[in-house]
Amino acid sequence: MSNTENELSYTNSNGENVFTSAYLKKRGTCCKTNCLHCPYGFTLKNFSIEIQEILPKNLKLANEIIRDTKPVEQSAVAMSLLASAFGKKDQIRIHHITAENLNDFAFGQFKGEICAVIEFSNKLSESSRYGNSGRTVKELFLKKEFQDQGLGIEHVKL
Repeated sequence: MSNTENELSYTNSNGENVFTSAYLKKRGTCCKTNCLHCPYGFTLKNFSIEIQEILPKNLKLANEIIRDTKPVEQSAVAMSLLASAFGKKDQIRIHHITAENLNDFAFGQFKGEICAVIEFSNKLSESSRYGNSGRTVKELFLKKEFQDQGLGIEHVKL
């Protein structure tokens, strides 16, 4: 997509026309039918981001999602607290999924649609980021179509 904020719909991989959050915002009210790109938070109350394994044949798609997006940032307060406890985060990080680090990543699915790439960390210093069972979410790279509807790390179902 060239300019997601101005696009009112797009065609998904199944050839279906899907309304964007920009279109749904223009309507002015929530229809309460769990729209995929609901900007009003209704769908977020009923669905979470499910984890789906990235298979080697899907490496290209996963790397395209990472390349075309930026990770969802933490709040300023959370960033400040973590920075004071563990040091400042590197300003530039290069993310690239390979066969060697494939287990550190997964697709995120929202209502059955791939919406993101999730990067996991098992480092103790990053264990406070919405995780359990030793697996924590380090970064969430949302596809452009999903960036304007309030999805965040806290919506990943571990």
